[in-house]
Amino acid sequence: MTDPAVIERSMTLDGFLAFLEERPTGERWELDDGTPVMNPLPTRRHDWIQTNILLALRIHRRSHQSPWRPAGPSQVPVPGRNRTVAPDVLVAPEAERDDVSITPDPIVVFEVLSRSDTRARRARKQDDYEAITSIRHYVVVRQDRREVVAYRRAADGRFAIDPAGDTIELTAIGATLTIAEIYAETLLAE
Repeated sequence: MTDPAVIERSMTLDGFLAFLEERPTGERWELDDGTPVMNPLPTRRHDWIQTNILLALRIHRRSHQSPWRPAGPSQVPVPGRNRTVAPDVLVAPEAERDDVSITPDPIVVFEVLSRSDTRARRARKQDDYEAITSIRHYVVVRQDRREVVAYRRAADGRFAIDPAGDTIELTAIGATLTIAEIYAETLLAE
């Protein structure tokens, strides 16, 4: 995996969204303090885990006719910062438009960690996700070992670790995911 590519020019959020429209399909960019940064392409295991999460959420949505829709990845602006985050999977209220690459009000976000996700980068992303007040659950999934850490928004507005065993309870959307579903058909499956 190579280091992320960086465009050395400052952009506003609107400029960044226009920039994304010009980029080839499949490139994964985030706005980092006004600087566009392209993330390395994910591994196949990363894609499989992301697909498993999306599939489980879509099955739940269809069987319960939920008023939210899972997607991923999508740009999420961080309030008060010239930055976006692009969670691997997110759940947001049903949108009126489906032709945009930005989701301003996710309820649940999932990050499937990559080798490029250093401890400092993970801490900053968690801080950014805490700043997005619509997020009720933040779930971090490792792809190098079978480990999922779920956070829920506490009364003080910060994320608190949500004790998890074999299931992840996403009470804000009325869904439960199992660790087995997340890692199904990967080398980390049981």
